[in-house]
Amino acid sequence: MTTLAVVGGKILEGFDERGEPIWHEGMLVEDGRVTYLGPHPVERGGPGVRVLDLDGRVVLPGLADAHIHLLGLGASASMLDLRNVESIEELKRLVAERAAELEEGEWILGRGWDQERFKEGKWPTRWDLDEAAPLNPVLLIRVCGHVAVANSLALRLAGITSSTPDPPGGVIDREEGRITGILRESAISLVADKAREAPARRALERAFKSLVSAGITSVHAMSVSVRELRALAELSAEGAVPIRVRAYVVPEAVSEAQLVSESPYLKVVGLKVVMDGSFGARTAALREPYSDDPDNCGLLLLDRGRLKAIIRLAERAGLQLAAHAIGDRALEELLSAVRAGEWDVSVRVEHASLTPPDLLSEMEELGLGVAAQPRFIISDWWIVRRLGAERCKWVYAFRSILSRGLILAFSSDAPVEPHSPWEGVYAATTRGRYEGVELAKVSPGEVVTVKEAIYAYTEAPARLLGEKLGRLSTGYPADFVILDGDPFETPPPRLRRMRVLETYVGGVRVWGSASPPRPHTSA
Repeated sequence: MTTLAVVGGKILEGFDERGEPIWHEGMLVEDGRVTYLGPHPVERGGPGVRVLDLDGRVVLPGLADAHIHLLGLGASASMLDLRNVESIEELKRLVAERAAELEEGEWILGRGWDQERFKEGKWPTRWDLDEAAPLNPVLLIRVCGHVAVANSLALRLAGITSSTPDPPGGVIDREEGRITGILRESAISLVADKAREAPARRALERAFKSLVSAGITSVHAMSVSVRELRALAELSAEGAVPIRVRAYVVPEAVSEAQLVSESPYLKVVGLKVVMDGSFGARTAALREPYSDDPDNCGLLLLDRGRLKAIIRLAERAGLQLAAHAIGDRALEELLSAVRAGEWDVSVRVEHASLTPPDLLSEMEELGLGVAAQPRFIISDWWIVRRLGAERCKWVYAFRSILSRGLILAFSSDAPVEPHSPWEGVYAATTRGRYEGVELAKVSPGEVVTVKEAIYAYTEAPARLLGEKLGRLSTGYPADFVILDGDPFETPPPRLRRMRVLETYVGGVRVWGSASPPRPHTSA
């Protein structure tokens, strides 16, 4: 039996029924679980106990990301990072530089651009990319993941011409009958499926390395394909999954999910569906048109019949349903389908970005949990222009969601947003006021406290699944992180700079920049 005594700092067990933090000065871990909280854990540990001296540092329960794309996060490391690109000309320059490094015909993949940032004030096109890389197929995915732009060679390899019809649930943009290279929703896969992908195993290993360094000890992995699930199962069988992965598979992978051997580190728990798109792509399904695009109400990607069939599939498989619903129309359709049937299935809403009071009331009646992404507040700095001030009172309405007694778990949606939980804590507690985001003025009452934000990154994700994770109470797995400061005493502008010094999963150190625990010797 391995025993670890944690001493010399502040240890957060979790939160009491009033939402107040519960602190301890010591912790004893035996065989990967917490067995004692309080003073003098070394004396209770007995012979052979190893000692982890915090040197005054703060310990939190392991951080969780309730909505993340593992394969996408790992794959993004080898793509062009386009997050900070300010113009189409800069975008072209980066593509041209990558083309100069590659052989003719090799794919150029990138992610993170946002046309709202471009000084030209317009979308990029295939002709822009043709100038930069005429001999390499190019596919660049927008930051939200719901729009992409491809060059002419990539479109040709995918067999897309001006006469190609829009695929179900997608749009191929055209100007005067000519395809522009902009692909929306399912149309992206027409090109993406032709691109040569990095091995799934290697991408997942990169993702795990990034996550443990950020203090993330458990994730709800969304939209897991057959390819990704097989790689996860292979790694799990080898004991090479260092964090707790709770997989939400796409409908096509449900039969494969039945073959996965569960472990404390890998479980298939849910089925993921996508009801609509994103605000950035103007494909989120709205009840009223976009304020800056009056002829557009977005795209509803599932009709009610198909949605009900998917709910039945989740029910038969014994899986939770996680439904992506960003716009109020998409959320309304989801709630109608859930209410219409007597389903024996748990349902959670992914994003729930626009939640007016009538829909919040229905969510409360149905008892649905929410996995939201607070960093969207800063990325979607243009949201008031897109939806108008009146609707934006209910955008990223975290305080209103909590006031209804709903479970609100936080996440990154990485690689859409940075995977650091502290970016999310910062955004949720400041609401973009330091960046001058107009939403902060429209809905200032929707901020949450640091305590609530940390709860949403620790206990709340586990509550969505009814798991005993996210706390350091006796009997719980010893998943914890050591920080370089106390987030409860850190000024809001500095929260995003919080650093993780060490990460432990099941009492095992999986990442650290400090010295490992030392054996205790009697004086």
